[in-house]
Amino acid sequence: MWPTALKLLGGSLLTLALVWALVLGWWQSNDYEPSKLDLGLYLVALPLALVGGYLLLRGFIDHLKSPSAPSLPAAPVLRDDDPLVLATAKSEAAERSFMIGVIDGFVVTSAGGAADETLSATEEGKRPEPSARLTDESGFPVFLAEVPDLDVDATIERSLNHALPLGDLSAHEQIMRSLSLLERLLDMVNDRLPESLERVGVSPTLRVALVVPATWKSMDLTAIKAWLQAGVPALSEQNTPDISIVPVSNELEAMQVLDEINLRINRDPSSQELTLLLGVVSGVDEQSVAQRLSGNRLFTSEHQERQIPGEGGVALLLAGKTLIDRCRLENCAMISRVSMGSRDKPVDAGGRVSGKLIGQLTAGLLDVTGIEHSAIKTALLDTDHRANNLMEALDGLGQDFDHLDPVKDCLAIGASTGDLSPIGGLVALACAKVRVLATEAPALCISNQHHLGRAALLALPVPIEAEANPHSI
Repeated sequence: MWPTALKLLGGSLLTLALVWALVLGWWQSNDYEPSKLDLGLYLVALPLALVGGYLLLRGFIDHLKSPSAPSLPAAPVLRDDDPLVLATAKSEAAERSFMIGVIDGFVVTSAGGAADETLSATEEGKRPEPSARLTDESGFPVFLAEVPDLDVDATIERSLNHALPLGDLSAHEQIMRSLSLLERLLDMVNDRLPESLERVGVSPTLRVALVVPATWKSMDLTAIKAWLQAGVPALSEQNTPDISIVPVSNELEAMQVLDEINLRINRDPSSQELTLLLGVVSGVDEQSVAQRLSGNRLFTSEHQERQIPGEGGVALLLAGKTLIDRCRLENCAMISRVSMGSRDKPVDAGGRVSGKLIGQLTAGLLDVTGIEHSAIKTALLDTDHRANNLMEALDGLGQDFDHLDPVKDCLAIGASTGDLSPIGGLVALACAKVRVLATEAPALCISNQHHLGRAALLALPVPIEAEANPHSI
């Protein structure tokens, strides 16, 4: 203590002497006669200010150098005397590792009438072409990814023949084109789905969830539900399908629907439920194109960083592992829980494009599933041709996925199908199932087409537990 005090006193006296010498010398050289105020300011206040400033600065520096006091440990989240809390925590930890089986996947896009055709078109670099019927404000053809030979009039006629009135829906081209796409999907489902699974001693229940754009909320969805009930197959006379229509605003909400199905089926290990997840969207009509143009979101020759309107549909037949094993179903793939997050700013906001969020989502999936980076052979994206979105995905994969070829193994489905928001992630998942079966290795499915929302999941082969008497769907 005393050495510190002596140093402080000595430093203060030295400062006082230097200030007095300089001030008095300056006054003498200028023959200046100081007033009482000058004497107080220069000979008293100035030395004290210098000494005080030094002490404050020294104290601030010492404060920065000193280690911070350890904070008190937070109260434990789990208490030994609360078994209900412990059970909840264990349940949540177990649910993070839930998986669900994709028995089959059906896709209709401008790139092909099946998931493997759409995937092949992406691999071959097929791109949307200029439209022969729509033009932009400059008179140039608009690039569209529209499904060829889509007969909307035939869909309306068949609906009337089956006494399924569509009401005001028939006046909306995008909805009628979507229903035509849905009709194609249901035809494929009916062709592939067996009339019953009773031949293997199982009579499953069927749930149907139709994902549609949020703009449909203002429409009368009762007519669509009645139309859907007539087209969805019943697995048995006793099991009438439970049908719901879910309007969603973006890809994240669509992936959330998939995740909720995963949770519902896995929470009942003995579940005999099959879920048919459907999604349709069409944005190639004149009104939809005009809305994109007015919102500065339409791809043109001058603005190639914008979106190309597309249309398409997807159907995923989902079941739990218990039902898959019991029925000895082949050609299936398992999918993990969906890992989701939101960017701080859009990828087009300027500055460096970072894939940090995608990297975090991917790392979390691999950590939960215990799969090594090197085991992943494919990354399927729902994004389109836009360079920033592709750069974000590749940056997110990073050095851990250097074994993936950016051209052959990292495929952007939207580059061939156009913008399929909000179902683009589901379409990419159906294509991921094809790659899983082809490579017999896990595939990473990433949704990064939305300006902020990001989602990721893993698709992987079904572990074979028994090989006797297999049946295919």
